[in-house]
Amino acid sequence: MTDRIFNVLFLCTGNSARSILAESLLNQLGAGRFRAFSAGSQPKGEVHPLALKVLGEAGYPVDGLRSKNVDEFAAADAPVMDFVFTVCDNAAGEVCPIWPGHPMTAHWGIEDPAAVTGTPEQREQAFHTAFRLLANRIRAFTALPLAGLERESLRAQLQQIGRAEGASPATAPVDVVIYHNPACGTSRNTLALIRHCGFEPHVVEYLKTPPSRALLAQLVARTGEPLRALIREKGTPYAELGLDDATLSDDALLDAMVAHPILINRPLVVSPLGVALCRPSERVLDLLPVRPRGAFVKEDGEAVLDAQGRRVG
Repeated sequence: MTDRIFNVLFLCTGNSARSILAESLLNQLGAGRFRAFSAGSQPKGEVHPLALKVLGEAGYPVDGLRSKNVDEFAAADAPVMDFVFTVCDNAAGEVCPIWPGHPMTAHWGIEDPAAVTGTPEQREQAFHTAFRLLANRIRAFTALPLAGLERESLRAQLQQIGRAEGASPATAPVDVVIYHNPACGTSRNTLALIRHCGFEPHVVEYLKTPPSRALLAQLVARTGEPLRALIREKGTPYAELGLDDATLSDDALLDAMVAHPILINRPLVVSPLGVALCRPSERVLDLLPVRPRGAFVKEDGEAVLDAQGRRVG
């Protein structure tokens, strides 16, 4: 039996309800074996009062709970995570933050209790329901023999926990993510290829919901490409911002990309096999852990896969 303490991060969009509940639940139910944290991609800035009420009445810790940005956990001195669980409700169209490091991940999406309308009793009941669903998942997680499971077996167990009662309907765990611009043909072809291979990816329309600076820096680093290779020139303010100046630092280029997301080249795809700028779109096939089936043709008629799912050319 290992004495190691595992760090676990619960991620959501607003970090005011579900991820807060999960943080408190695991810190108590984990009995000292786990250290739980929570964060959001677009934090509300305050914890929902009903989350605090439900936790307090059930005897779970509320001291120190706060709504915070995921960037805090991308800092050099941040704790290294062993597990990252997203608890957003994909079916409601939310944009879940994506953690691009190497911890074990799973999607445990449930409906957002803070989005429930109705009487005060109905709104509070939604928080009790979320508390119960998350507690069931966390009890199942803490019961796993972490030291005795191979990585892929553990991943399967974590994904199975995410499919328990109350799971967001009609979505599989988020294993493939595409930073997508629907106006771009290459991005559309890449998305279609992912779906052709049997994956329903998590689609982030980055012009509407751009990644944070820290997340963008991590994504770029994981591609193994120089930062300039991920900057788009055509149809962007690249020239007028003077970004063709070769003396500009990567920090300055990152600042420009965050201020003007149109400068982020597309599509970026994240999968268990890595991160890549998928230009041309068939580059995404190297990121998908299954062999494609059947023919695939791009929007312009270019054949990518033949009838046996083999690459053309």
